[in-house]
Amino acid sequence: MDLKPLFMKYSRPGPRYTSYPTAPHWSDSIGPDTYQETLRTSDPSVPLALYAHIPFCESLCYYCGCNIKITHDAQVSHPYVDALTAEIDSVADALGTRRRLSQISWGGGTPTFLPASEIERLQRHTLKRFDLEDDAEVSIEIDPRVTSQEQLRTLRQEGFNRVSLGVQDFDPQVQQAVNRIQSPEMTQDMLEYCRSLGYRGINFDLIYGLPFQTLESFSRTIEKVIRMRPDRIALYNYAHLPSLRPHQRILEKNPMPPVDERVAIFSLAYEQLQETGYIAIGMDHFAVPDDELSLALDRGTLYRNFMGYTVKRGTHLLGIGASAIGEINGGFFQNVREVGPYQQSISEKGYATFRGCVLSDDDRKRKWIIQNLMCRFEVPYSLYRQQFDEDFEVRYDEELDALEELDRDGLLERDASRLRCTPLGRLFVRNAAMVFDSYLKNEKSTAYSKTL
Repeated sequence: MDLKPLFMKYSRPGPRYTSYPTAPHWSDSIGPDTYQETLRTSDPSVPLALYAHIPFCESLCYYCGCNIKITHDAQVSHPYVDALTAEIDSVADALGTRRRLSQISWGGGTPTFLPASEIERLQRHTLKRFDLEDDAEVSIEIDPRVTSQEQLRTLRQEGFNRVSLGVQDFDPQVQQAVNRIQSPEMTQDMLEYCRSLGYRGINFDLIYGLPFQTLESFSRTIEKVIRMRPDRIALYNYAHLPSLRPHQRILEKNPMPPVDERVAIFSLAYEQLQETGYIAIGMDHFAVPDDELSLALDRGTLYRNFMGYTVKRGTHLLGIGASAIGEINGGFFQNVREVGPYQQSISEKGYATFRGCVLSDDDRKRKWIIQNLMCRFEVPYSLYRQQFDEDFEVRYDEELDALEELDRDGLLERDASRLRCTPLGRLFVRNAAMVFDSYLKNEKSTAYSKTL
């Protein structure tokens, strides 16, 4: 089947729905007081997830859209970890009772910028204030160029059991253009060492739409990745947003794949991965059949939060560190973005919340729908009725009419009991979710990545 016409038709800017409402619609009237009160009133029986943001990198990857700080000064990690541990104390104190963690995730930046001693200090302090569930997922993003075997051993000894390797592309010309030189051999060696230590659910991050990428060159990258056989693959569409990330303008001096070739690159990569046994988890994620993500998809227990797709359905997320986001008790809370102001705010107040969102009744209902679409790829009307005591078909009749085109194109199936994404339609789930996003109706911003 030629997927290119469908990809061309539905490729448009749209949210990734790690939250609803999405971040552009949050308010700076939400601050530390609201966050602290929300923590106090959260349900102590619900397990928590904890995300720690480590923003430091030794060099700048020109495609990067993350909150980062470029530095070669290894000493900056000590006061930053001081602030992280102080914030953990403030949050744990506000929660009141000792709580359980079902998930810990460190992202960045480059979390392995931290030396082994700081890795130990941060993780041990976390577990001094929280209990870790026996089957908890404890994950970290690593850069094979700067991560040492000592760090990997330390992480494993401290309870980390999953890693995600930044790869992006193996083509030398592409790597040169984006300022990230990383050989397949280096990546393979780190993958094998991680496996030897017992890490599972190992992920590769890939990006399509970068300078000098062609259908042929990226196909070769995918072939190399398939031979290495990571458990999971995240295949992201490059989001070129120089108004938000000015350094991305560096890439504009090089030829970028036009829209039709970008779509063709994704289409071919999708087919290559499917043909070699990877399961399309949704949107741009793939996993081998026996991976926890694939099994959770089959069981209907997949969940999505700011850390992406996860098998842990805890609805409360603690965000620790500069720019980190938490989701507690029907509210979103984000810390200040810059390292200096973050550390100062933690020192003075114990918190660094600078904006957020408290969900309305309509927000909660639409969030539930979008979450079901993104994770279960269906909305059973009876479950909606049980949850909210009203008829889905009546309340969202306009949205159901707006889904007719997706239905005609074979991307959705609808009957009297549910709407459901077809297997192919899972790739277009963001397009379906956007129909239920009431904020998009009056939004003129296109500061989102393309859906495909």
